[in-house]
Amino acid sequence: MLRVPHRWCVALLLLAACGRGEPEPADLQALRLPSGALLSPDGSWLFVANSNLDLGVQSSTLVVLNLRALDKSFAAAPQPAGAELSVDAPCRVSEGMSEETGAKGQEIVECEERYFIQREHSVRLTSGAGNIALDRPSGDEGPWRLLVPSSLGERAVSWIDVVRGAGGIEVDCGQDAEGECDAAHSLQRLGNDPRGARLPSDPARIFVDREGYRFAYLPHLLGARMTLIALDAEYGPTITDITDSSAAFFASEPLGKGTLAGGFAVEQRACDPADAPPSTEGCTRPLLYASHRFWPGVRLFSVETGRDTLVRFGNHWLLGVNPYAAGDRPFMGEIEFLDPEVGDRLLAVHTTPPSLSLIDTSQGPDGEPLNDPIDSVALCHNPNVLAIHRPAQAEAMAFVSCYSDDQVAAVALGSFTVVATIPVDDGPNELVVDEARRKLYVVHTLAGTIGVVELDSASPRRLQMIRRIGLGG
Repeated sequence: MLRVPHRWCVALLLLAACGRGEPEPADLQALRLPSGALLSPDGSWLFVANSNLDLGVQSSTLVVLNLRALDKSFAAAPQPAGAELSVDAPCRVSEGMSEETGAKGQEIVECEERYFIQREHSVRLTSGAGNIALDRPSGDEGPWRLLVPSSLGERAVSWIDVVRGAGGIEVDCGQDAEGECDAAHSLQRLGNDPRGARLPSDPARIFVDREGYRFAYLPHLLGARMTLIALDAEYGPTITDITDSSAAFFASEPLGKGTLAGGFAVEQRACDPADAPPSTEGCTRPLLYASHRFWPGVRLFSVETGRDTLVRFGNHWLLGVNPYAAGDRPFMGEIEFLDPEVGDRLLAVHTTPPSLSLIDTSQGPDGEPLNDPIDSVALCHNPNVLAIHRPAQAEAMAFVSCYSDDQVAAVALGSFTVVATIPVDDGPNELVVDEARRKLYVVHTLAGTIGVVELDSASPRRLQMIRRIGLGG
């Protein structure tokens, strides 16, 4: 099947919306062009952002899947393929299972999502919702706070509080009776000032600081810009810095035109006060990595914590090939440390050429990270998003979603080899590892489903998609 790059998929979705009348309100119990997902810290819920990239309905939504209820339904015998589903029988064997799994007789069980989504847990966000980041403003015992960037229309970062109680959870973004979040929960301007600079266009993947510095970081896919959000401002999160476009926080593409410049993801290096890199000033400020989208490498940066402003360091080239021979752009995807508590090995997804690299970030003679590529493995086409499975008694494994090929690559991190390429539904995007259940959730943006991949080493179906949430596959 002919596949087109992600940016053209988005363009086609947007063109499809042209000429329509007023769109309908977004369904608060459905998966529709899902883009982001986050597992709750207690493992009971899966938060999902529906993007509305085609503008086919009025807004994006945040919906919440009840995983415990799904566990019970998956444990029961499914209905036969093609059966009508109900609240009492929400799952069935998928039609076309042989084509999906590549092996005759190996079932995929699919469940209709609306039976596991409660309307009162759903809210409506600005269109173009992306990934979901988790903050814990009051520590482990307090409410969870979700941050979701949106890229279309009134681009914004929405923040939503999730409060746990004996009866379950309550979701709060000041929403009205129709589930629309209020303006106080939408970050659109510098300093939350109506006269402040607008949040730049094309927000990418938001990242919440995990070393205690109380910031979130948001790169932008275009415009060479980065946004800093202070998480403990007086009235909730506040945008405190937006880099100037002329300052070029992100490098432009190296293929001669120099017209595209942007970032994709942020990752944080752990800091040991007894052996702190000089750039951290004794671990009094964070040391962060941002992947360029159209330049084959990363930028290091930090925050001047007293002023809540961004500080840039150098760029580091990571690509081991000639970019002039690498073909189409973009170059970089997500980055993540193999062991976040140590910070001496960084995994970097290269969208072009499709590969995963291992980077040595141990400290060199000057005390700063070396940032030297030490290994690389080829992947399926158009890889972007990364997740790491860290089982207690087995080899760690990286999963990378390949949007164009409808596949997820599984890379054993001990040998640094691809051990499986897993067929999934159309448009795999976000990946979420559930260590307790030994499952991988795969968000399929174009299919409107979430796949469940088996990670249990004792299962004969290990590294296969065995379940599907949603019927769009």
